[in-house]
Amino acid sequence: MSANRVKKEIGDVNILINNAGIVNGRKLLESTDEAIEMTIAVNTNALFFTTKAFLKAMVDTNHGHIVTIASMAGKCGTVGLVDYCASKHAAVGFSESLAVELYALRKDGVYITTVCPFFIDTGMFDGVQTKSPNLLPILQPKYAVEQIMEAILTNRETLIMPKFCYFVVFLAR
Repeated sequence: MSANRVKKEIGDVNILINNAGIVNGRKLLESTDEAIEMTIAVNTNALFFTTKAFLKAMVDTNHGHIVTIASMAGKCGTVGLVDYCASKHAAVGFSESLAVELYALRKDGVYITTVCPFFIDTGMFDGVQTKSPNLLPILQPKYAVEQIMEAILTNRETLIMPKFCYFVVFLAR
């Protein structure tokens, strides 16, 4: 459904969840130009245009919440996922920059939440295994949704899942 159709049929959006994502799953030299372009188009460009379509109403009313589902791959590079990691780094930077823009506009009623999960068992990364399932488990969708809902309800700026990944991000810096 297009943004214009949503606005026409439903009205203004109070909570926008940017959750489109695809994965190529190939090393850079094995990736086609088309696959790389598609990854960037879906994982990065779509969130720009979707957010832009709904942001003005949020800014005008100083009310709303934009949630961007990025990835731990947006915080730490991963072998075989160069295009995916780059697109998710862009998603993290997008959210951080948008939060700063809204702060400069004094729009303290429009919240930004960036979600950086480890792998979620949605089928997108079928066959992936973790070497440390106790520290870095494959997340179940129900758990991820519960954590994201809590982050929205508490206006949390960043949600990293599982909690051990906060330590991983700290070490990566």
